[in-house]
Amino acid sequence: MTPEHPDSPPATNGHALPIDWQGVPEDVIARMELAYQEIQRRDSQAEQRAWRKDALVQRLGLVIVVLVGVLVWLVLTKHQVKAFVQTVQVTEEGTLVQLGVPQGLYDYRPPDGVYMEMVAQWVRWTRWRGEDERMMRVQWAWAYRHTCGVAHTWLKAVEEREKPLKLGSKRVAVDIKSVTKLAAPESYQVLWEERLTDKTAPTVKTQLWTGSFTVGRITLHTMDDLLENRLGVCITAYDVSPQS
Repeated sequence: MTPEHPDSPPATNGHALPIDWQGVPEDVIARMELAYQEIQRRDSQAEQRAWRKDALVQRLGLVIVVLVGVLVWLVLTKHQVKAFVQTVQVTEEGTLVQLGVPQGLYDYRPPDGVYMEMVAQWVRWTRWRGEDERMMRVQWAWAYRHTCGVAHTWLKAVEEREKPLKLGSKRVAVDIKSVTKLAAPESYQVLWEERLTDKTAPTVKTQLWTGSFTVGRITLHTMDDLLENRLGVCITAYDVSPQS
């Protein structure tokens, strides 16, 4: 409120008391007017600063909410990986040439050779019995990463029954004879020979085995899974038996 003019009526009801402006120099009145304007300007700036502060607090709150949401999403997805497949060709000069564009891992269809190699390795490492416990653990970890569906349950039952990680006197060497594709979709047959030796027996026993394997794809959740199973291929079911 500006200072009251000498001709203005006195203020009442709690307002400022009337001022007798008679005899007040003009320069004093001018300074008072300037002081009042400065007070008004400062009050206006204080209101603007308070408004900007409130707006900043609101923005910071929104940023915090977004960051918390991002952190929660990262925690929920930190074990998940996304892989892509890029097909390449090796030229006669030994250089790699990219063919097409990268595909999502599960959009890419592996050729039969990938599955045939996988089932052969699975047989080697689940049927082999040796003296190196560390090697046995590595092989069975690989086998589990390449086993899915009901075959995973079956393999777990074999481990519990035969206890391959507990070293005994029996040793089994595995020699893959053939891997062929069957007429049934996504199915392959493996023929192999096992040579069994036992510390308590002087002879070597030889036995031919055959197995039918159905294959599929497995979801990879961690980087370790991806490094051990780059294409996400797995055995979904199998049946093995000795040949007479």
